[in-house]
Amino acid sequence: MRQKKNIKRIVTRTGEVRYFSNGKRLKNKSGQRLFVKANPNLNESEYSKKELRSLKSLQRYNEGWKFNGVSVQSVYIELLKAMSVPVSKAKNKDLATITNADGSPKYKNFSDILKLIDAKAKKDETFLRFCTEKGLPGYRNRDFNTFKDNSIKNIVDFVDLLNTDAFKNYKVKVIDPDGETHQGRVKGILAIRDFEIMVGEKVKEAAENSAFTKFCYDYKIDFKTRTIIIDLTDINANKDIKDYINDKNSKQGDSIVIKGKYKDVIIEIMFS
Repeated sequence: MRQKKNIKRIVTRTGEVRYFSNGKRLKNKSGQRLFVKANPNLNESEYSKKELRSLKSLQRYNEGWKFNGVSVQSVYIELLKAMSVPVSKAKNKDLATITNADGSPKYKNFSDILKLIDAKAKKDETFLRFCTEKGLPGYRNRDFNTFKDNSIKNIVDFVDLLNTDAFKNYKVKVIDPDGETHQGRVKGILAIRDFEIMVGEKVKEAAENSAFTKFCYDYKIDFKTRTIIIDLTDINANKDIKDYINDKNSKQGDSIVIKGKYKDVIIEIMFS
């Protein structure tokens, strides 16, 4: 069983405040915090100036929203209320205590809440604007028609996305068809460029009358690590690009769409 900490405060003749727990001296900062936590209802005159700051911080924490004890920005509460999530059922303002009808936790991790908000913003343009107006990271200056599918049409589109206020500080991770990871904006963009060149060459080998190849990337966002991820892993190595192309769909004016060859991209080929 964990030993309970007994906090003792001593003020020396010179006015220095010292804190002890079970006979051991504590660092001032942790001592102040633990003393205030153990004695939250003293008169203000009984606290030192630094203890008062710890008290105010503790009060803000107790009055604020949390998830498993970790503070949550109030903007998320506004968004959840707008979605009619019963936040009033949270005990001590801790969202992790909200339960389903069977008593199981409604949200196992805070990421479940982020996914819930994300899904709503993708379906409801009015809600996306509400997210934007509230200044929620990841939703500022987003175009609904692009955001709802998390899609980018080409490298230029991707560069434009990275330069928006929402993502200008985000990192980039691209996984190429061989499973190699390319970290960083420059390396990630170059990996996408190399991928498009490789596919373009394969298309040209399979059909000389191919006129144009379009790529639509379905990127993922890791809000916790502030990373945009595009996974181009070859998930159907037994089938090559040429296997998707045949005489029937390579006539002038025809086009084909290739799905399920590379993980996060849909390829459209048009023929002349």
